[in-house]
Amino acid sequence: MIDTKILETLRGEDILLLVADRDEITESEVRFPVIYTGMGKMRMYSALVKWYETRSAGSKPIILNIGSAGSAKYPIGEVVNVRSFVNGGSDLIYDRIDLPGEGASVFSGDYFMSTQTFNPEQVRTLSQKYDLFDMEAYAAALFCREHCLPFYCFKAVSDNLDGSLKDWRGILGDIRKKYVEMLKAL
Repeated sequence: MIDTKILETLRGEDILLLVADRDEITESEVRFPVIYTGMGKMRMYSALVKWYETRSAGSKPIILNIGSAGSAKYPIGEVVNVRSFVNGGSDLIYDRIDLPGEGASVFSGDYFMSTQTFNPEQVRTLSQKYDLFDMEAYAAALFCREHCLPFYCFKAVSDNLDGSLKDWRGILGDIRKKYVEMLKAL
């Protein structure tokens, strides 16, 4: 569950929302601008570069990334605050960005993390080290660090890494309702 202190910090602030997929939230559901980045670290980083080059002079909103992630630790549907970001490549070579404050870790890989894309032993080992698995958050954290932009990230659990990814779009509908409720309070 999200710490209410974090939501209080974000309330009333100038926020730019980063979302990989339109099914995760729509512009009409929030009061601040939304950038749809597409899936993957390269798409996330590229979308931020494009925004940064065309932003108003001196604009430094709080960057907020929301989206879905797999987890063996949290139940499907739970929204989690992320403060540690690991760059996981196709060879599982990575580096890490740790932001101040309490929160979960996310391993941002090049593929959906499950027993269908990695062998079960790799999934078990990685899920003991990291709380969540996505494909974009590390790129957003890196960009924000490089450009001294405040950054927050919330991920909602969409699957349990077991290889039986249910209807992702259907699960996004449930996750979206939680995000809409949370973001309306900001």
